[in-house]
Amino acid sequence: MNIFVYSENKEITEHFVNEFSSTEYSVNYFSSLESLVTTIENEAIVNLIYHLGVYVDESELVSLQQRYKEKLNTLVLTNTPYPEQGVRLLGHNIRGYANSYLEHDKLMTAVAVIQQGEVWAGSSLIHYMLTRAAAMFAEAPAEEEEYNNHLVFDMLTSREQQIAQKILLGLQNKVIADKLSITERTVKAHLSTIYKKLSVRNRLELTLKLQQADRRSLS
Repeated sequence: MNIFVYSENKEITEHFVNEFSSTEYSVNYFSSLESLVTTIENEAIVNLIYHLGVYVDESELVSLQQRYKEKLNTLVLTNTPYPEQGVRLLGHNIRGYANSYLEHDKLMTAVAVIQQGEVWAGSSLIHYMLTRAAAMFAEAPAEEEEYNNHLVFDMLTSREQQIAQKILLGLQNKVIADKLSITERTVKAHLSTIYKKLSVRNRLELTLKLQQADRRSLS
């Protein structure tokens, strides 16, 4: 599987070279945004690791995402991650966000997840988003809380509820398929339907929405 890595920082590029040297991935490295864009133009799907350095303009990344949103699976890594930026970038269809020096195993997991078009985020960002969601939920009127719970779970079929349960456990599509004795393609089809029904765009937004609802309604 091909991976594109963009970084204007030589040290970071060398770090990624070391990280991918013993893997099965074929990696193309770019230090020029212009050369990256030229290559993206000729690709159907691009799995991209984008290093957002101190002197790299975030707006360039956002522009890239908007222009090629149908073909980019982008994992953003930065030396100084902070949750507000992560949330902001996820709103621009970024697939993942974490520290540049993510542990090797976690980096490989993140790459595998974004290749599936799913969302991966570092633990600090997930904690931040869940905490924020919980705070918003706590502030909601009781009537609205009851209505939201009812709306979320009653809109899902029994099979979709089973899959939602597995998502809450953090399981990936292949594992879910094995546990439910269905194909991975079927899992993806159900997820697409769940996303549409619950007005979410990805796995992370789905998890946040389900966290707000009464999990007992899934059983």
